[in-house]
Amino acid sequence: MLLENIGDILYSMKYDKSNTPLLSLLSSGRHHKFPKGQVIQFENGRIILCVLNTGYVKRYIITNDGSKSIQSIYGPGDIFPLTPVFKELVNRNINRGQEIIYYEAMTPAILHSIDRKALRDAVTETPEIYKDLLYVSGCRLSTHIHRLENMSLKNAYHRVAHQLVYYAGKFGQKNKQGTIILLPLTHQILADILNLARETVTNSMVKLHEKNLIIDNKNIIVTDVEKLRRVYQ
Repeated sequence: MLLENIGDILYSMKYDKSNTPLLSLLSSGRHHKFPKGQVIQFENGRIILCVLNTGYVKRYIITNDGSKSIQSIYGPGDIFPLTPVFKELVNRNINRGQEIIYYEAMTPAILHSIDRKALRDAVTETPEIYKDLLYVSGCRLSTHIHRLENMSLKNAYHRVAHQLVYYAGKFGQKNKQGTIILLPLTHQILADILNLARETVTNSMVKLHEKNLIIDNKNIIVTDVEKLRRVYQ
C-alpha cells in the first residue's frame, strides 16, 4: 500500500509549464505530429527527449514468438524516453537488453522534442533541469514498481483489476458513472501489457463487468475505484 501511495503522490503532482525549466525547454522544441500506428524513431539521435502534448504512445518489444510486450504507455504531459538521457548526461547505459524498443502512437499524437545538443546546453545553463529529470525518473520508477507488484499477484483476475485501478488513477476522468479511462484500452492491449492471453483477459473483464465493477465499452469505466482495489488486496 505504501508503494501505491507513493505512486499516487507522484502522479498527483503537476508541472507548471511556465515555471518548470524542463517543460519550458521541451515546449520550445521541435513540433511533431504522428498518425495512429506510426512508429516514433529515436535511434537517429534527432530526438533525445520529448513531451507528449496530446494522444497516447506505447513502448513495447517484440518477443521471440512474435507477439508484442507493452512495457509502458505514455499520455499527455509524459516525458520520455529516459534511457538516452542517462547515456548523454552521465554516460550510463541503463538498458543492456538485446531487444529493440519501439515507440508507437496509439492515437493521433502531438509532441515536442529536443536533440542532444539542446539538452546538453540547457543543463549547463540551467542545472535545475536535473531536478526536473529526477522527478520524471521517480515517476518512471513508480511505474516499474507497479509492474512488479502486478506480477506478484496470484491470478489473472487480480492482475487485470490491479492494472485497471492504476490506469484509472493515471488516465482517468470522473463522470456520473464512475471513472472513465481515457486511454483506448482493448482486451488485446491489456493482454500485451500483462503478458497474458487475450482470452484470459476477456474472461477477467467479463467477471468484473458482472460484478458491476467496470463498464466495458469503447472506453472502460471503473464504477468504483476503491471497490475494484479491494478485489486484489
